[in-house]
Amino acid sequence: MGPAPADVLNDRLRVLAEEVRRTDAMVAGGEPEGVHDLRVALRRTRSLLRSFRPLLVEGSRKEAERLRDECRWAGGVLGPVRDAEVMHEQLAALLAEQPAELVLGGVAARLADRAREDARAGADRIAGLRADPRYLRLLDDLDVLAAGSPFAEADEDAVRKRLRKEWRRLRRRSRAAQVRPADGPAAETALHETRKAAKRARYAVETALPLLGAEARETAALAEQVQDALGAHRDTLLTRALLRELGVQAHLDGDNGFTFGRMHALEEARGDAASAAYRDLRPELDRTKHP
Repeated sequence: MGPAPADVLNDRLRVLAEEVRRTDAMVAGGEPEGVHDLRVALRRTRSLLRSFRPLLVEGSRKEAERLRDECRWAGGVLGPVRDAEVMHEQLAALLAEQPAELVLGGVAARLADRAREDARAGADRIAGLRADPRYLRLLDDLDVLAAGSPFAEADEDAVRKRLRKEWRRLRRRSRAAQVRPADGPAAETALHETRKAAKRARYAVETALPLLGAEARETAALAEQVQDALGAHRDTLLTRALLRELGVQAHLDGDNGFTFGRMHALEEARGDAASAAYRDLRPELDRTKHP
């Protein structure tokens, strides 16, 4: 006999509460992946409390909903910090790949200056968050909720019902994205919503793996592929915006903006490739049944 569904969900919440504490310490220590790992831990916690909300015991639902919102808030504070990290890592690597004869003007210096500026702003955001009583209360209250086994009444049928709902949400979002224009703000919004739904579905299925086993691993992997493809596409939107900004400023300063334009084109191509990878996944997504 496998584990009890309530034990699976409660154990997952306890692990995530510990993960939030562990990754908060990573951020405090300035570890390179600290911000990323803390955001993921907060996001997974929020998804668990949202996806399986109906399975919480009645007395825990209000507190769980509050903590879910607090996880969203804390993750939102860290979001620009992580976005800047990803953006500058990508652009530094991309610049290093360019032939020397195609790097014209003060490209490296401008990128380095902006990276330092964003790093300082990020450090200020992190310090502000970790000193905020609201954040400290979140850490403490999450520990308390996890210690209370709030999913005590969950059963397998109810867990599977929640997984089906998350999977249907992902497929609806994906289909909605297909009827949007090929590009522009509406398309970007639709793809972003699909990516968020893919994360929710993936996290929900991964949570239930001890109950479902091998039958759900491929489903979780497919959701992760969708998430990764759309995440790569979104990352290029950020890099392209910065490259355009720096290229315009270089022009206004009398510097050569050629390399910024070249890098912008390369990032646009990377975004197109990521979009194509997502489109290639759509048929499989449409025919794959929920766990």
